[in-house]
This record gives sequence, C-alpha cells and structure tokens, in this order.
Amino acid sequence: MRVDLSNPLATLTPTLDAAVLQVLAATTAPCTAAEIHRRMARGSDEGVRRVLARLVGQGIVLTHAPARYPLYWLNRNHVAAPLIMALSHLRDIVFTRIHDAVLGWPLAPVHASLFGSFARGEAGADSDIDVLAIRPRRLQEGQAEAWQLQLDTLGESIRSWTGNLAQIVDLDLATLTVMVREKDPIVDAWRSDVVHIAGDRLIDVLRGVR
Repeated sequence: MRVDLSNPLATLTPTLDAAVLQVLAATTAPCTAAEIHRRMARGSDEGVRRVLARLVGQGIVLTHAPARYPLYWLNRNHVAAPLIMALSHLRDIVFTRIHDAVLGWPLAPVHASLFGSFARGEAGADSDIDVLAIRPRRLQEGQAEAWQLQLDTLGESIRSWTGNLAQIVDLDLATLTVMVREKDPIVDAWRSDVVHIAGDRLIDVLRGVR
C-alpha cells in the first residue's frame, strides 16, 4: 500500500479522522474547526466538526470555548498521542532514510536532492518520490554499473519503505550543461523546490556548468 505522505495517518485509517489528527499533530496552537478544515483542504466543514466531536469524546482531542468559536488541540498526554505524533512525521523519517542511504554510497554523487511534490510536502498516495542524482565527474571502468546499482537499490528501498515509486533522474554534468544552456524549464523547477541530500549544493553545481 502506498503512503499518503501529506497525510500519513491515513495509512491506518483512510477517514477524515486521520486528516484532522494530522493537522492537530503539526501544531501546538489551539485551532478552530474552520482553521482545521482550511489546513486539511478536504472534506466538509460539517464533517470536520463531527470528527472533532467524536475525537473529543475519545479524549484524544481537547477543546475549550473561550469565545464564539471553540478551540481544539491534540491531547499530547493521551496514551495514543505518541503513536499519532510518530505517524504524522513519516515524511521526515522517509527523508532521513533516503539521506542516510545516499550518504552510504561508495560512489558519492556530485549532487543529490529530492524535488517535486515530496520535496514540497504535497505528496499524496499516488505521488512518486522524485530524486535528482548527478554522477561523479569521472567514472572508471566498471563504475558505471556500480553507480546504476546504487540508483536501483535506492529505488527499491523507497518502494519498500513507502509503497510509492521512486523516479530517479540520473544526469552527468555534460547533460546538465546542455539543459542549462537550453533553458530547460525543469532546471528552474529544481532551483525552486529541491531539498538537498548530499554533495555540492545545486546552485553551486549550476553555476559551474554555465
């Protein structure tokens, strides 16, 4: 099963409850039902209020009505709270695993980063996890196969960890130079949303290939 990386709690319960808890786990500030609904960007206002009433009844969400609109927050003393918090941070765990895997490569990349919806924190259950990997400057005989094995292993690991497919863009510096000179729009997209993993910063790599 693929992980909805924008709402990891849906791994356990594909209901509106998961989205509400995801919002509350991401903040310590009390929120109104309308604010929770806005941050979720899904469901209906009435549905959110029903979920909140149920979660308050279960004790996992606390509420207070100081004025016109009740405020809600996650009860972090509840026995289930540590599990909810852990699941809500699945994206961070995935990033850490990718980061550690790339740092362990025998052939270090010139640059490696994440981009696309996962990097922006917008990935859903149908999203791929996009990785940019720029090859070392000089690969000796036999190293091309070793480099490809590293990429294949990372892709298989990402699928195993999340259920989501990995889309790995494998470039050498010559190809990147052509893309920069031809003003390939994906290069601008990389500039705006990459999350650095290893090697030189992308901005420094791009300066060097102009």
